[in-house]
Amino acid sequence: MMNLTIRTVKGEGNVPLFTKIRVGKQVLWVNLLMKVDIIKWNEVVKSAVKTKNYLEKAGHYKKIVDIESAIQDLKVHNKLSKDTIEEAVRNIVLVDIRERIAKGRELAKAVDKQRNNNVKSFLIRYVDDINKGVVRSSNGEKYTPNSIKNWNQFKRVFLAFYDRMPFEWEDINQVITDSFINYLEDECGYMKATNERYISLFRTIVRVAEKKGIHTNFTAKSTFHIPPVREQDKAKEIYLTKEELLALYDMSLDGLEEKVRDVFLIGCYTAQRFSDYSRIDESCIGTTSKGTRVIKLEQVKTKTKVVIPILDNNLEALLKKYDYNVPSLNDVVFNRYIKEICHRLSETMPSLAIKQRTILNKKELIRQQEARKEGKELFEYDDQGFPVKPKWELVSSHTARRTAVTNMFLSGKYSTGQMMHVSGHKKEKTFYNYIKLSLDEFADSVASVSGDGLF
Repeated sequence: MMNLTIRTVKGEGNVPLFTKIRVGKQVLWVNLLMKVDIIKWNEVVKSAVKTKNYLEKAGHYKKIVDIESAIQDLKVHNKLSKDTIEEAVRNIVLVDIRERIAKGRELAKAVDKQRNNNVKSFLIRYVDDINKGVVRSSNGEKYTPNSIKNWNQFKRVFLAFYDRMPFEWEDINQVITDSFINYLEDECGYMKATNERYISLFRTIVRVAEKKGIHTNFTAKSTFHIPPVREQDKAKEIYLTKEELLALYDMSLDGLEEKVRDVFLIGCYTAQRFSDYSRIDESCIGTTSKGTRVIKLEQVKTKTKVVIPILDNNLEALLKKYDYNVPSLNDVVFNRYIKEICHRLSETMPSLAIKQRTILNKKELIRQQEARKEGKELFEYDDQGFPVKPKWELVSSHTARRTAVTNMFLSGKYSTGQMMHVSGHKKEKTFYNYIKLSLDEFADSVASVSGDGLF
């Protein structure tokens, strides 16, 4: 083994080992980058065996042998110099340190990745990417404003639940998903349809994270149970009859009320969503090769292209009234005004005053709970304990679409396919959900075409 020494005047502490090497006429002192204890070194240095044992115990011996071998190799190849010796020492001695640093960096990256990909961080980043348009829907399109709104609402609700009950991907099981459902129902007071939407989005997050390799809890997505939404769990969804539409059309209104009524009726004659019927302009108006006047739209929510025939004289008159440019209205203002208009109309159209069984939304439930503390009831209930509201109070911007679909169905003039092409529905199940008939009304519709008997 090459000669080893320490170069210090201190009596204790740790100092580096040196070796002395002659290169030509020059004598080089080479720092071996390994430290020894001064007192222990002085105790063992006079014995080769004790020195070796000490160096082995300190983890230095193999490195010193490797350095010696590297120096001999440099001599053989006539490459011995201060720089080449120091480089060889660094490569041999620092390899462990470099490995530890590399492992530390990898560990830090893994920890950072784990931190960034935990349930909470992943959800926040995923929804942020939806907002930015980075993440697209399953059909490859950017999310619509309504879908983005749903995702942001879900994020707010989910994070409130997560902060109360933190969990990791591998923890997701029936207990977690049932707790989330209970949180939505009992503490948030959301309606069943809202709960179904949020549960579905939670399942989507789990599925996407699994697909990206973020977690390996392959059974997680199978633990989501979406309770069926029964009719009694829904807020009452109504439609306006042909008689009610005509009475609404004939109402004497002016100013903003007149515009709101007219835009609502345009929705009732086109079977579109508010986001579509409220933005019809002259560029949408056209004529088919057979001379049919039509409205051509690409629906905002689904990007579905629809061609709506203008078959009602009232629709043509309303469009012409505004030079085929439907007035732009805020949906919140719109919904408030259309209720007030229908309320007034109920004085001469009694059917709009008939009480309908419904359910209360979250805000209404909170108001009712607060009122009951003072012994008050804000809402009327039927004999079975269900809240009821007059029909006019249930009218909203979306009532127009349900009104169109239901009245087209009742007319018996059109096939399901024809009606779906106008409304833009792609699935029959979804389409039929828009037909808002009571059981009695369905019976009447069957009787109207029965002729002389059932068969």
